[in-house]
Amino acid sequence: MILHALTQYYHRKADADASNIAPQGFENKQIPFIILIDKDGQFVTLEDTRGSDKTTKKGRYFLVPLGESRSGKNSYQTTNILWDHYGYVLAHPKDIAGSAKMSAEKLADESQKSIEMATLQHQTFKDKVDELHHIMPDDIGIQAVKQFLENKDAIEAVKADPNWLECQKIKGCNLTFRLKGQPDLICQSKSIQHFLKQQLNAPPKAGESDQAICLVTGERASIARLHQPIGGVNAKPAPFSSINLDAFESYGKTQGYGFPVSETAMFEYTTALNTLLKSNNRFRLGDVSVVCWSDKASKKESEIPFILNGGSKDNPDAFVGSVQKLYSSFHHGSFNESNYKEPDGKQIMYVLGLSPNSARIVVRFWHQNTIASLATHIVRWFNDIEMVRGNNSPYPQYMPLMRLLCNLVFEGKADNLPPNVIADTTKSILTGSSLPITLLQLAIRRNRAEQSVTYARASLIKAYLNRKIRTNASSIHKEITVGYDKDRHDIGYVLGALFAVLEKIQEETTESGKINATIRDRYYGSASSTPVTVFGTLLKLSQHHLSKISKRSTGRSINLNRFLGELLDKIETFPSHLNMEQQGLFAIGYYQRRQAFFESKDEKETVENSINEKS
Repeated sequence: MILHALTQYYHRKADADASNIAPQGFENKQIPFIILIDKDGQFVTLEDTRGSDKTTKKGRYFLVPLGESRSGKNSYQTTNILWDHYGYVLAHPKDIAGSAKMSAEKLADESQKSIEMATLQHQTFKDKVDELHHIMPDDIGIQAVKQFLENKDAIEAVKADPNWLECQKIKGCNLTFRLKGQPDLICQSKSIQHFLKQQLNAPPKAGESDQAICLVTGERASIARLHQPIGGVNAKPAPFSSINLDAFESYGKTQGYGFPVSETAMFEYTTALNTLLKSNNRFRLGDVSVVCWSDKASKKESEIPFILNGGSKDNPDAFVGSVQKLYSSFHHGSFNESNYKEPDGKQIMYVLGLSPNSARIVVRFWHQNTIASLATHIVRWFNDIEMVRGNNSPYPQYMPLMRLLCNLVFEGKADNLPPNVIADTTKSILTGSSLPITLLQLAIRRNRAEQSVTYARASLIKAYLNRKIRTNASSIHKEITVGYDKDRHDIGYVLGALFAVLEKIQEETTESGKINATIRDRYYGSASSTPVTVFGTLLKLSQHHLSKISKRSTGRSINLNRFLGELLDKIETFPSHLNMEQQGLFAIGYYQRRQAFFESKDEKETVENSINEKS
């Protein structure tokens, strides 16, 4: 299903505009530097294609012949057509990794090996150019490259160019050729295109490829033994589909023959996936790379990734604006599933999550649904995490997923998140299903470790519990509201609110409202898990605190006492233990009641004014 959807995307892009995606036999590759030569093979200059992007050392993408897969000790015997890294093109040896820690003898030995390898690579590149010249003797560009490679002075002239120092800084820098006065690269010539087309249509050599029914197209065709690598997920490009160990083989089928995919389909799906991973349709959630696309062209292909990702750090307001725009479309019925007003609402959207694993790529999640349904689920997610916050809150109105999840772990580092949490949460968002219980466990654990409840953790706990309510109404009787709900009677919620009131009473014993350590700093963990052990002590302390407050403001003392009474009336006995759900409710009750104190001064002023009038 995934491979079929990717091949459909390839055909969609190719039919719409062939320049947007590489034709068969080609690929879009970053080429930081181009060797400019004349028709006699004389070196002219070394062109830097990086433009203003010199800090990232990434060159422009160019359409070049599809790179060859190579690995092992004989990899030097394989080269690309008229482009490759500087070892092949210029016989320049690679830098020695860890040379600073090597002895002089070891460094000399490794340097010699690197020089020998570069020499072998360069000879392979020359042999390939000679082969191409023999097949296409009339191609002026190939003739010029051949003459360049035979002229040692021309190669040395490249290394004398001022740009060569920048080229050397890029590990394995790719190079190719262009004729002076010509806009296209030599490897893009019509004769090269014709040659590659003939290669693709040529019958397979004996033992090189078998024919079978392709799993993607359903047609009998030559099967790809090895699949092109996918870049942008692992540190190094890795195959999306492969059999590389005997344990994965069955019925005597090795490598790509164990899952028959035709050469054509293999090229199409790998090209499509590589294209998506370089586009605006791609975003990252921790170590998970996510790509989105639809069966037809739609603006939502880039809008939905932007919303799920949380936008850019440079312009966080754009993210909030995108979410508000999505809400607006629902209020106007644009994505009403019974009456689509959006022209692309019925289109299918595909969402694929990938993560690295050794030398392989792992599918973390795969989801397909109509754009309208997907947008509905995303809006539901933002409704679920909506939580009351102060006017001066440092948190945005809509928090991006990764920022929410990072609040669950030590130091807020994504690396500290348990495996699968990101993928499982994203899958729940896309499908509208229950959130993983790991979220609730992490939030409660972090609340106890930090002895506090943050906006982000309260939002995630609310989302988890509300989603569980929809699937299991018997666990909690009604959904949690955005702000404080004084009519809620769940014991965890009531105890959390009571704890917030007791903390407020303690704070108001001083005129500034600031003390060195509140009851939250000392008792939050035990109060939220084993209430019976601490609330008796806290209630006794509160009476002492209230007597202090009454000396300064009788009205405020009465008001706070009233808050206590309202909550204590809902409690028959203090439980010896709260389960995970009730601990989650404790956190929300505490957080929302604290926010209610800062939201409005009406409660405080009502009683104080009446007391002052009587006085």
